[in-house]
Amino acid sequence: TNPSPQVSITIIEARQLVGLNMDPVVCVEVGEEKKYTSMKESTNCPYYNEYFVFDFHVSPDVMFDKIIKLSVIHSKNLLRSGTLVGSFKMDVGTVYTQPEHQFYHKWAILSDPEDLTAGLKGYLKCDIAVVAKGDNIKTPHKANETDEDDIEGNLLLPDGVPPERQWARFYIKIYRAEGLPRMNTSIMANVKKALIGENKDLVDPYVQVAFAGQKGKTSIQKSSYEPLWNEQIVFTEMFPPLCKRIKIQIRDSDKVNDVAIGTHFIDLRKISNEGDKGFLPTFGPAWVNMYGSTRNYTLMDEHQELNEGLGEGVSFRARLLMSLAVEILDTSNPEINSSTEVQVEQATSVADNCTGKMEEFFLFGAFLEATMIDRKIGDKPINFEVTIGNYGNQIDGMTKPIRRRKKEGGDGDEEESELLHNSSEDEGDEDGELVSVSSSPPMKPLVTDRNYFHLPYFEKKPCIYIKSWWQDQRRRLYNANIMDKIADKLEEGLNDVQEMIKTEKPHPERRLRGVLEELSSGCLRFVTLADKDQHHSSRTRLDRERLKSCMRELESMGQQAATLRSQVKKNTMKDKLKLVQNFLQKLRFLADEPQHTIPDVFIWMMSNNKRIAYARVPSKDILYSIVDEEMGKDCAKVKTIFLKVLVFQAKMEMYLWLGLNKQRKDFLGGLPCGFEEKKTARGQNLPSFPPISLLYTKKQVFQLRAHMYQARSLFAADSSGLSDPFARVFFISQSQCTEVLNETLCPTWDQLLVFDNVELYGEAHEMRDDPPIIVIEIYDQDTVGKADFMGRTFAKPVVKMSDEQYCPPRFPPQLEYYQIYRGNSTAGDLLAAFELLQIGPGGKSDLPPIDGPTDIDRGPILPVPLGIRPVLSKYRVEILFWGLRDLKRVNLAQVDRPRVDIECAGRGVQSALIQNYKKNPNFSTLVKWFEVDLPENELLHPPLNIRVVDCRAFGRYTLVGSHAVSSLRKFIYR
Repeated sequence: TNPSPQVSITIIEARQLVGLNMDPVVCVEVGEEKKYTSMKESTNCPYYNEYFVFDFHVSPDVMFDKIIKLSVIHSKNLLRSGTLVGSFKMDVGTVYTQPEHQFYHKWAILSDPEDLTAGLKGYLKCDIAVVAKGDNIKTPHKANETDEDDIEGNLLLPDGVPPERQWARFYIKIYRAEGLPRMNTSIMANVKKALIGENKDLVDPYVQVAFAGQKGKTSIQKSSYEPLWNEQIVFTEMFPPLCKRIKIQIRDSDKVNDVAIGTHFIDLRKISNEGDKGFLPTFGPAWVNMYGSTRNYTLMDEHQELNEGLGEGVSFRARLLMSLAVEILDTSNPEINSSTEVQVEQATSVADNCTGKMEEFFLFGAFLEATMIDRKIGDKPINFEVTIGNYGNQIDGMTKPIRRRKKEGGDGDEEESELLHNSSEDEGDEDGELVSVSSSPPMKPLVTDRNYFHLPYFEKKPCIYIKSWWQDQRRRLYNANIMDKIADKLEEGLNDVQEMIKTEKPHPERRLRGVLEELSSGCLRFVTLADKDQHHSSRTRLDRERLKSCMRELESMGQQAATLRSQVKKNTMKDKLKLVQNFLQKLRFLADEPQHTIPDVFIWMMSNNKRIAYARVPSKDILYSIVDEEMGKDCAKVKTIFLKVLVFQAKMEMYLWLGLNKQRKDFLGGLPCGFEEKKTARGQNLPSFPPISLLYTKKQVFQLRAHMYQARSLFAADSSGLSDPFARVFFISQSQCTEVLNETLCPTWDQLLVFDNVELYGEAHEMRDDPPIIVIEIYDQDTVGKADFMGRTFAKPVVKMSDEQYCPPRFPPQLEYYQIYRGNSTAGDLLAAFELLQIGPGGKSDLPPIDGPTDIDRGPILPVPLGIRPVLSKYRVEILFWGLRDLKRVNLAQVDRPRVDIECAGRGVQSALIQNYKKNPNFSTLVKWFEVDLPENELLHPPLNIRVVDCRAFGRYTLVGSHAVSSLRKFIYR
């Protein structure tokens, strides 16, 4: 966990303050904290040079939303609070996005929020930096000080923001909400009754909007799950604002405990465009989905911070219909209301159909595998529940679409009756009676090994299906999908190119040209596809503007990619790669759709009717379309999903399909073949009725060989800076471990793990092209015998069917590097190879032979076979030790007796011990050497690790710092 950053601010001086005989003081506010400079007497250009630090112990996300406010106060005496001369506001996030996370010697423009017509009130020169605790602030190199007196050229503003900012009004309209959780169960009601003498079982919702350090709230709608507000909250702020996000919360008003039900942030950069052909921020009317904690109906909700918008929500909470508009004020107009207080006013309601036509959607899922289930959860039966919005949520009950009365006139009658017809689940429809089945039957887990269970979904795979109703805004998701797919392809191509450069494969520039060609044709395809549906009545202004700017951006990106393609040569590779990286970031930014439509799908693992672990799948990723590019990337595919609850809990192989009910005929199309559908009694003879489970009749038997050669640059698990690593390999419902190697970050296990009789369901050809994934986890074996998790990686085996030869080019497989991850950060590499060999009619005797153990000392451990293991040669490594400099304290203690340890591939040397670092930081013995066996293929050379340790009493030592030389090639004597 990286420490939360600090905000450090130096107030240097002010100039041109407007006012007579003033004694100015500067008030520096960050979030809720205020600090003051000293007072300077009777001057309009005070010099302070005072330094302030603000410490916060919050997540970076919360930190970046805090507002920095600098105000100059004209202080006459200590009794009067002083009058405001002018102030300046900016959020911490804006500072953080600057180069080096700082503004250095810049002038803030002061304006008076009480008087919009007044104009400039003076300038304040300051430094603002956001740095991690203990880091030094890098001072930018300045040619000479006189440049900084050019105030206009050094304003405290991010690039691209005009110096003459104008006042603007931000109108945030809140129409209504639906699907709110029923907050108070009877136990809550009783507690409330005891405390307040009220007995009611409902929420009292209101909406609070926070922006640029101010808050406004709507009225409270008493006792309502579907509150109707039709109110607007008006903020007056400089434009463009230096605060990026607007925070919108639905809260439950309560005398005892006023809590957030759900939170949504609107990022102004996503709903406006500052370019010449750009547009002012605009949004909606559109629904936003709010996510937060699960609804667990207890007085104290331990995941309440999720409802406050911290962290990823684990459950759907509500949806809110809202819109936003911005108007730039003409401050010369004498009629103008010059207050900057937040106003709350009535707003006109919007038509029911303004967010799109209600359509019936169908969601199907099949559970093909559930493994790696943490044994801590106990062996009670386990089942899975799938929800989309509140649909499928058995614990909290379903909400059906509201039947709204028809407005006078209009030709919507047939639409209305269709909604009525489908709104009740008890009325039959053309599918027989399709009642949603949203959870799998409970099943007792079986033991895999000492850490994990699995569920015996062997030939019988449970299924779920859910009907739900949403406004049809698929176009938004389709456009996002097209862009995401272009970006995925681009990212994959760039990774290839970088891998080719790293492993010195020939002609990476050719691959880059291919990548650019794909990008340019992808962009043109977007322009053709996205232009459909232009004149949809439910399109908002943001839909139209976003479409225009996405089409402009992609058209120009397509042209740039085509031009770049012709300029890529061997020697221009590096520069061009950088440009292409920028395309990738831009695509990801454009693909993120701010106006939500269908809520995300949640998959919950339940044990004993409690929610244990979950996965959240964006609905756009599994959305069906007849056009390939628009289809979600995981629609009708078998996907590996990891469930989590703060810690990692289970691995699933799951198939999902979401689309319009009327388009559902091929919803089983992407499943592995060879199954029979099992249906409920009422669906028996209806071909279109979805199955409640799939029974596989085809199965193939395989042997998996995991060639675990080596890991490198692992995460140091203890204070000595070393680990005792072993690897655990999982495949389907089996697991095996390598041996433990002591005190190394670069273990060479050189071990073959054989998994026999692995049964896979489906057709043979599908296995060859798309085998299941292998999960490899690295652990550190502790002295006490428990193992600590160090990281995880995934691999796909090379597959050989029984009728194929075991011969080049595919066999024997080559060792490959797999990146190890710990959470989101990288934690080393694994060098290994995996092969999945089908066992044919002749049994195992037809498989290539395995040589028995060759090393008597290692017992029954099988080594990696010769064709796969690298060929080694003996190298001698010589080190010249000079001395140590600038060693920092370790846990507040100074380093006294340091030593340097050098290790490569399990061999190494230690330097002489420096007896007194303060007196003499140089080594007494200069030259040392060691011999080591390294692969002849230089790309497989392990890194050389350099560690500095401080030797303490009782043979203990503490790591001072370490460095890995990733490649020894440049040191080879040739």
